[in-house]
Amino acid sequence: MQRRKLSDQIAEQLEGMIADGTLKPGERLPAERQLAERLGISRPSLREAIQKLSSKGLLHTHQGGGNYVTESLAHSFTDPLMALLQDQPDAEFDTLEVRKELEGVAAFNAATRATESDRQRIWSRFNEMVEIHRAEASSIEKLQADAAFHQSITEAAHNVVLVHFTNAIHDVLKNTVSEYLDMFYAEPTFVEKLCMQHKAIVTAIMDRDPEQARDKARFHLEFAFQAFHEFKSQARLSRNSELYASMFSEE
Repeated sequence: MQRRKLSDQIAEQLEGMIADGTLKPGERLPAERQLAERLGISRPSLREAIQKLSSKGLLHTHQGGGNYVTESLAHSFTDPLMALLQDQPDAEFDTLEVRKELEGVAAFNAATRATESDRQRIWSRFNEMVEIHRAEASSIEKLQADAAFHQSITEAAHNVVLVHFTNAIHDVLKNTVSEYLDMFYAEPTFVEKLCMQHKAIVTAIMDRDPEQARDKARFHLEFAFQAFHEFKSQARLSRNSELYASMFSEE
């Protein structure tokens, strides 16, 4: 039987890391010399592996050097959604509904499949998120910490398709709910509820209780769904009141 080329083996390993989200869209690979040393292969073999992935559209080289994971997979999914949301102003709530189900599946699988390193990462992301949520941080920073926490759970589910779908959903929501973020994170009591809901998800995952993990994740996302719906209604009423005032104000 013909022995597989080393470059093919390395290409397969890197492709698997891209597929399961270990190597993330837009992430830069270490310099060739460093990467070859760490993988224990020659630079020509590494270059051949990188070329194979580049030909598949999974890697690309930026001007000035450096190999990067392509972002086209996420964009191919999110671009049509972004166009839809521009035409249907309330369609972001459809996206939130989908996210609720995906996060439920992720939490369920994380409870049964998470490795010890996954569990440590989830705790770490949770603690970082809570610290940022309770600090005088911007709403964008809080959203990013929240996304990193949920991503750690999705990665612990060890489902390649789930990783890419949830990442795409997060990208869509980041662009569609940004105008409500200041209201979402403005009230400390409300933020504390979010922290407690997140802790309940983590606890269920650590207890290896998939049903409870799924239920807690879905409850949290339903809570967020209702909150964003309320905040959007408030923002719309506020804009309408300002417009009405400007229309009928005395000059």
